[in-house]
Amino acid sequence: MIVCLAVLYTTGFLFAQENPIGIFVEKLAIDKETRKIDKCKYCGKFIKFGKIHTDANIVVGNQIGEELDYRKIQYEWGRGKNKYLHVYIYRFEERKGGNFAVEKPAGVGFHMHVIENGIIKRIFVFDEDQRSLSENVLDVGKFLKRGGKWITVDVLSREGIEKGLNFLADDLK
Repeated sequence: MIVCLAVLYTTGFLFAQENPIGIFVEKLAIDKETRKIDKCKYCGKFIKFGKIHTDANIVVGNQIGEELDYRKIQYEWGRGKNKYLHVYIYRFEERKGGNFAVEKPAGVGFHMHVIENGIIKRIFVFDEDQRSLSENVLDVGKFLKRGGKWITVDVLSREGIEKGLNFLADDLK
């Protein structure tokens, strides 16, 4: 029995069960006053706010949950006991057009804050509009990975979440 508990503790399984990270996803509430704000009210980093889909926080929350499940990171919804991942969405705009021609590409902007005992420990910023290959030939890797298509806001936000969780991985354990 003691050996079993030691194995569980050293692998991190026992620790993760006792201390799941909290997940809190929030949308920027945009009104006439907000349009004057150009900085995140939590970390002070600049933001480029735009339209936010009504269900953006639900979509992003589900995507984060799926990615954390995949990574076998224990979590709970809400601010958690002493550590949580706060996601602040300030732009979530769907593309206008189809897979091969768009009037306007998808755009996503959010901050991921790892907050521990009320203090921001680490920040990840994702702010991207898909661009055509002719606008930036340095993005040829992204272009090929996306199959040479215009992607949806759902796909773009998943890319951002994956990058963010990769960047914050050590802080989430």
